[in-house]
Amino acid sequence: MNSFGYLPEEGSLLPQYSVLDVCEYYGALKLLSKKEVLDNLNKWLEKFNMENYLDMKIKKISKGNKQKIQFIISVLHNPNFIILDEPFSGLDPVSVEELEKQIINLKNEGKTIIFSSHIMSHVENICDDVLLINKGSSLLYGNLEEIKNNYLINGNKPTSFNEIFIDKVGEADE
Repeated sequence: MNSFGYLPEEGSLLPQYSVLDVCEYYGALKLLSKKEVLDNLNKWLEKFNMENYLDMKIKKISKGNKQKIQFIISVLHNPNFIILDEPFSGLDPVSVEELEKQIINLKNEGKTIIFSSHIMSHVENICDDVLLINKGSSLLYGNLEEIKNNYLINGNKPTSFNEIFIDKVGEADE
C-alpha cells in the first residue's frame, strides 16, 4: 500500500526531463503504472490550472510551479499520510491560496497531514493540532482551537496563533 507521501523543502526535480517523465519516474517508485501516473497527474495539473505543463521541461518552469510539481509528486499515489516541509516556499500569493485549498481538500478527504511552516496563518487555516518547536524543544502542543481559546498573553486572549507563536518563541529565547 502506498500510504506515505513526502514533500521536501528542497526539491529534487530533474531539469532535463518533462513533467510527465519526472512524474512517471517517481510514480514508478510508488508502483504506479504509466496510465495511473498520467490519469492522476492530469487531475492534479487541472486542479492547479497547469494542464499545458505535461510535456514541459522542468528547467523551463518557474520556482513556484516547480514547487507545485513537487507537491503533485508527493500526492500522486494518493497517500493516506503526507508530510509537507515548508510547502508554500517560493509561491506567489495566488499559488499559496491554490495550494492551501488543495491541502485542506486532502485533509477533508481524511488524509493525515503533517507540515512545517513559519507562517502561522497557514497553521491556523489548515491545522487541527499543533506542535510548536523552537531550537529542538517542544514549546506547545495540542488542539489549535483549544490553545487559542485558553491561552492568555498579559491576561488577554490572543487574536491569532501568530501572537501565541511570538509569545512562546520570545519566552523560549529569554
